[in-house]
Amino acid sequence: MAKIAKLNLFSTRIRFNKIKNISNLSQIKEEDGFTLVELIVVVMMIGILSSIAIPQFMTAADKAKQKEATGIVAALVKAATAYQTEYGTLPRSAGEIEEYAKFQQCLDDDRVERGGAACKDSTPQPLPADATEFISTSGHYFVEFDGVTDSLFRVRANPNGDPYKDNGAAVRGCYNPVSSVTEVFENNMTTDPEIGKGDGKDYRDC
Repeated sequence: MAKIAKLNLFSTRIRFNKIKNISNLSQIKEEDGFTLVELIVVVMMIGILSSIAIPQFMTAADKAKQKEATGIVAALVKAATAYQTEYGTLPRSAGEIEEYAKFQQCLDDDRVERGGAACKDSTPQPLPADATEFISTSGHYFVEFDGVTDSLFRVRANPNGDPYKDNGAAVRGCYNPVSSVTEVFENNMTTDPEIGKGDGKDYRDC
């Protein structure tokens, strides 16, 4: 009976030894941490990945902002098309196209300099009847439209406010009632002076 007692597998001492061997607690205590070289390599990898990912994210965000301008330009071109079809002339102001499309603007005092930062807390206001230009409700775009006699209706939306005016891309539109051609053209994010990013882009004929 004494011999059987010594082989009792359920004793507290045997169970503790088995747990200790399984978890290798002594081995864990002896393991070293990261070396300085390993830490430097990890930091460098994080830096490289960040330098690649962050510019891509910013470009995608700027492209998303550009879609607002695309919607405004497209709506102005469609409204001009409808107005010319009904009245035989091109519209000259916002009041003439308000039955087809109504627009709002940002009127914050710092809208030109600060753009979206100024307009995000500003209440949008309707355009006056004689308006031919306005800053979008987001503050990101300065929109202008021009009816050249009765031969061409043109729209341009240039990025507005710091720093978006240098990083954003313009959107331009055109309607030619003679040829029945309409166009909405999105500038891209390259540095090309004509079709690249940045403000100050001129009207585009069609």
